[in-house]
Amino acid sequence: MTGVLPYLTILYYLIVIVFFFSILLRNKHPLKTQSYLLVLVLLPVLGIIIYLFFGVDTRKRKLFSRKAIADQKLLQAWSRYYADFLSKSKSDLVELLQDKWRIPFLSWRNSFAPLFLQNTITILNNGEEKYPVLFEKLQTAKHHIHIEYYIITEGKIFNRVCEILEQKAREGVEVRLIYDGYGSRKLKNKTLRRLAKAGVQTGEYNSVLFPRFANRLNFRTHRKIVVIDGKTAFTGGINLADNYVNGKRKWPKRPKMWRDVHCMIEGDACYSLQLLFFLDWYFVSNIALNIGPPYFPRENNEGTSPTLIVGSEPDSDSPNIMETYFQLISLAQKELFIATPYFIPNESIITALKTTAKSGIRVVLMLPQESDSFIVSAASYTYLGELIESDVEIHLYQKGMLHAKTIVIDGEVASVGTANMDYRSFDSNAEVNAIIMDEEVAGKIKADFENDLKDSYRLSLAEWEDRPIAQKLIGSMARLIAPLL
Repeated sequence: MTGVLPYLTILYYLIVIVFFFSILLRNKHPLKTQSYLLVLVLLPVLGIIIYLFFGVDTRKRKLFSRKAIADQKLLQAWSRYYADFLSKSKSDLVELLQDKWRIPFLSWRNSFAPLFLQNTITILNNGEEKYPVLFEKLQTAKHHIHIEYYIITEGKIFNRVCEILEQKAREGVEVRLIYDGYGSRKLKNKTLRRLAKAGVQTGEYNSVLFPRFANRLNFRTHRKIVVIDGKTAFTGGINLADNYVNGKRKWPKRPKMWRDVHCMIEGDACYSLQLLFFLDWYFVSNIALNIGPPYFPRENNEGTSPTLIVGSEPDSDSPNIMETYFQLISLAQKELFIATPYFIPNESIITALKTTAKSGIRVVLMLPQESDSFIVSAASYTYLGELIESDVEIHLYQKGMLHAKTIVIDGEVASVGTANMDYRSFDSNAEVNAIIMDEEVAGKIKADFENDLKDSYRLSLAEWEDRPIAQKLIGSMARLIAPLL
């Protein structure tokens, strides 16, 4: 064995050198490059494993090259068929939205996502409000039900969904379900066979070969999408699992509140969520669904909430979600409220927050005091000092786990969706957010946010600086690999 050891050592260093230069040559994200190099050098053997799991993007090119071609065809068909929705000029948007015209213009420029004017938006707080409405709407389906979730777990909630899907499939309704290969890894094959027997079509997004060892943590669908007959849709932060119903979730020490936000959309903006589902359905099934009725029904909707859907993919040409967040932060004129469970911002977001706050605009960032991810929470905490110094208010939610991903600017525009304010949501995952340009809806989300502030406390700079040395050390170490989290 001792005779083999020198050769293994040489082989190891050769591998490290190859990976080292491979990381340098990619050079897409300087902070990520720095993090991978540090991990590779400071963590022998483990660093190589981490890089193989998180850093190698050859699998990404292989996975998404075929998808990119299909996406382009679908988007071209979409833009031809719905040219009237996509023809809003810059002057039209300026007249309609005044100083907020840049939000839909950016969305259209990045991903052909139009602003739909006629929508009715219902804000649903926590699982207790979402699930009864979801069950009710699923039972009204006449032609199709399309569902896509990051986390689906066995239990009362998903069992009820299965019962409805089976019933609808037997009635002749087209039912399609996309589940993430990692987030829904506990979904049983028996359940999938049960659904298939009833006629429900299912597809796994980026399957995981060894779930216990998580060999494909990157490139997940983090979306939560439901589309019913192309007329009603749901999106937001709430997955399909019993622990999203308060009183059911088991924490290590004591029961806690799970604070989350979802929204129901009735109107033309459902088309954009439908399109995102179409793109992902082709990815998981290699079957292209047809653009046009009855998946995209032409109806005169009476809603009055202008809404656009911003989606991002692991293979997106632009970081759509990140650029939208940056735009929202920069457009605030009076106040900016942000809730996010995981806060690992890039330099662009940090700069936008600091600049906005230093310009005299009230900026309030709400994070969970007690997170379900220790290392992410430790890394997040290291960013807070410079924000507080720039007059950003940091409030830590104490009632439980804050999982909502919401933004409200000036009480006029709101974002509700799946994207966290972190590198993974910006760069690696399929995400979706609804941007709602309606004062009544934005006012509702703002009021809920202010109510949550009553269950939070404001972190002071003195408290942040006086945290224990061990906490500072762990946080600093976690921040070194923050772009990988």
